[in-house]
Amino acid sequence: MTKSFRLQPILDLAEREAEKSALRLGTLTAQASQLELKLQLLQRYREEYLERFRTALRDNPSNLPFGNFHEFMDKLDTAILQQQATVEQARKQVAAGQREHLDRRRRVKAFGTLAERHQTTAQLQERRAEQRALDELTSQRGSRKARSA
Repeated sequence: MTKSFRLQPILDLAEREAEKSALRLGTLTAQASQLELKLQLLQRYREEYLERFRTALRDNPSNLPFGNFHEFMDKLDTAILQQQATVEQARKQVAAGQREHLDRRRRVKAFGTLAERHQTTAQLQERRAEQRALDELTSQRGSRKARSA
């Protein structure tokens, strides 16, 4: 019977933490993707609005409210800048989540290696004990045969 791995509870904990970090990383990545999509939408909307304004300017330049255009463009630019900052923060969180997840996986791998070494050592000791017992049994049988002959 092999001895149990004394660090098994720590290995189990490390595995659970690695699973949790993987889930957190997935959530962070999904959130970052959503924020990037929103940024792209704002940028696309800005380009479309600018193109509509240019078209209207070509078609009827005297009838355009320039003040409204500039005010709206300023608001769009502000929203885009804020969204870019939010996206950058989300990217940093994803990078931190990736580092954390890699660290957790390394920890699991290290404890897994220790568990494998423990099991290998225990199996080797068990085989040696079995071999000693077999050698002793063979020796006893040989002694009995020699005495009875």
